[in-house]
Amino acid sequence: MTSPEDGSRDALDLYELAACGLLTTAADGTIQRVNRTMCAWTGFAADELLGKRFQDLLTVGSRLFHYTHWMPLLQMQGSVAEVQLEIVRRDGRALAVLVNAARRAAPAGAAPAGRPPIDVAVFVATDRRKYERELLLARKRAEELLASERQAQQARAHAEARLRLALDSARLRVWSVDVPTGTRHYERDVASLIGLPPSDEVTPEAYAACIHPDDRAVEAAAFAAAIDPERRATYSVEYRLLGHDGVERIVRSTGRSFFDDDGRPLHFTGVLEDVTDRRRSEEAVRQREIEFRTLAENSPDVIVRFDRAHRFVYLSPAAEGLTGRPVADFLGKPIDQGGMGSADVAAWAAAVHEAFAGRRVTLAFTYEGRDGRRRELQAHIVPERNARGEIVTVLGLTRDVTALRQQEREAQQRAILAEQLIGIVSHDLRNPLNAILLGTQLLGDADADLQGVLAGRITAAAHRANRLITDLLDFTQARLGGGLRVARRAIDLHLVAADCLEEVRLAWPARQVEHRRAGDGRGFADADRIAQILTNLVNNALTYGTPDQPVTVTTAVAEGTLEIRVHNAGQPIPQEIQAQIFEPMQRGAARARPGSRSVGLGLYIVREIASAHGGRVNVRSTEREGTTFFVVLPRDGGAGG
Repeated sequence: MTSPEDGSRDALDLYELAACGLLTTAADGTIQRVNRTMCAWTGFAADELLGKRFQDLLTVGSRLFHYTHWMPLLQMQGSVAEVQLEIVRRDGRALAVLVNAARRAAPAGAAPAGRPPIDVAVFVATDRRKYERELLLARKRAEELLASERQAQQARAHAEARLRLALDSARLRVWSVDVPTGTRHYERDVASLIGLPPSDEVTPEAYAACIHPDDRAVEAAAFAAAIDPERRATYSVEYRLLGHDGVERIVRSTGRSFFDDDGRPLHFTGVLEDVTDRRRSEEAVRQREIEFRTLAENSPDVIVRFDRAHRFVYLSPAAEGLTGRPVADFLGKPIDQGGMGSADVAAWAAAVHEAFAGRRVTLAFTYEGRDGRRRELQAHIVPERNARGEIVTVLGLTRDVTALRQQEREAQQRAILAEQLIGIVSHDLRNPLNAILLGTQLLGDADADLQGVLAGRITAAAHRANRLITDLLDFTQARLGGGLRVARRAIDLHLVAADCLEEVRLAWPARQVEHRRAGDGRGFADADRIAQILTNLVNNALTYGTPDQPVTVTTAVAEGTLEIRVHNAGQPIPQEIQAQIFEPMQRGAARARPGSRSVGLGLYIVREIASAHGGRVNVRSTEREGTTFFVVLPRDGGAGG
């Protein structure tokens, strides 16, 4: 039998060594009793815990929970169960625990005496917490996998819907083959490719029978290569289908085979596309391109094509004749490598940009050809569109308009000259004619002396009118007749000049004209035209030179040239006028002297006569040296004229 003492000792051991921490606290949480298990878990000795409040052992979060939940529930219910808390051990580490607590009831029949103590049982919850965390993680992973599976299913459904939409939009038809059995399957809408209602089913035999006999071997070879484990070629082939509706269609069939781990073909999936319209459009484009190139390569105009990067993608052979460079030098290169000046390059770039924006542009520019001549060109730049109306390239047609522009300028000059001639005839020729008419009217009433004066004036006016008419005829011949005609013969330049100057002195009796000679004077020239040169230049010098200074005429014959120099003192010819003084209808600013006939043709005729002799004329005019005109002609007559 067990003695009462042994039973008490066993009960004490059971309390002290219990599998849970046991403690008794006062109502305010002060620890009154604690077992050794609780001491071992917390690392405190019993005497360290006794007198300390239970809530002081808790972490901050658990202590807050103790005040806000534990104590109110314990007060209301008298007990709490499986409350998760964390106790701070002696070494500072937190210990997860589950706590049960019950307030002791007063003994039956005993009067209430203060607030009863509280018995607390503490269980270590570390493993349970770990298990709960693992359980929560596993649940979370399962939920994530489930959500991922749902998303995958939704994505697959969306992908299949998009695929179907893409197939329908692209008008693609699906077909498949179970390779081990050789069974082919065609979707219903394949029927329209062989001229049947789209809802009809298509059997493999019916479809194969519609493949053009000339194309069946090609299709069969492509499929065999695709399912061959060694080759695994990409299946892509075009062939013709002879439809039941009598229409021949071109289809493009593409697909791929799927193999097992041993390399055996299992399944084949392919799509069919009706490319009839595309191929016919491409053929039409090809034919148009052939026609375009035939036209471009036989056109005298330069035809060029640019891509969106402003590079040459086509250039007609006519460009070689203009540039002297082979067409291959331009292809693939940008506009700025086309041999044009920077300003023309910028104009071309802007025009091509405008054309790509859908606008037509006309461009005028110049180009120095391989012969060194500057050509005037006109280009029309237009957009080129494909079958869908999209601008893909820009076409430029360039024409050499040098001759046309020259003709236009000449026509404009002829119109201007016609107006000028009308003005000369109506104004300059009217003066001598009026003088002749007036003189003849006065002759009848004049005495002998006055008749002599009037006769002289009438004669001078007639000579002036005749010279003016001669100038006009020479001018017309030079401008419209291809140049003046000269009749060269042996002359003595000095004698021709002396005779001419004697006539000039008679017309200008108050002026001094000096003649200087160098060389023997012999040469070949048109004496009458030489006289015209001298008359025009000397009259010009007398008109615009200083009145009290002589006009000096020098005739010289060197080894190979005949030279005439006419010099006068006076105000120089402005530099800006010297460049155009030999053009027709150019007059000086000075008032014409008596005997002059300045209508602006004299110096022009001098230049044309010199040119007809194969010579030249120029002028030098300065404030210090005065003005000198130089005429240089070949002594032997040069080319015949």
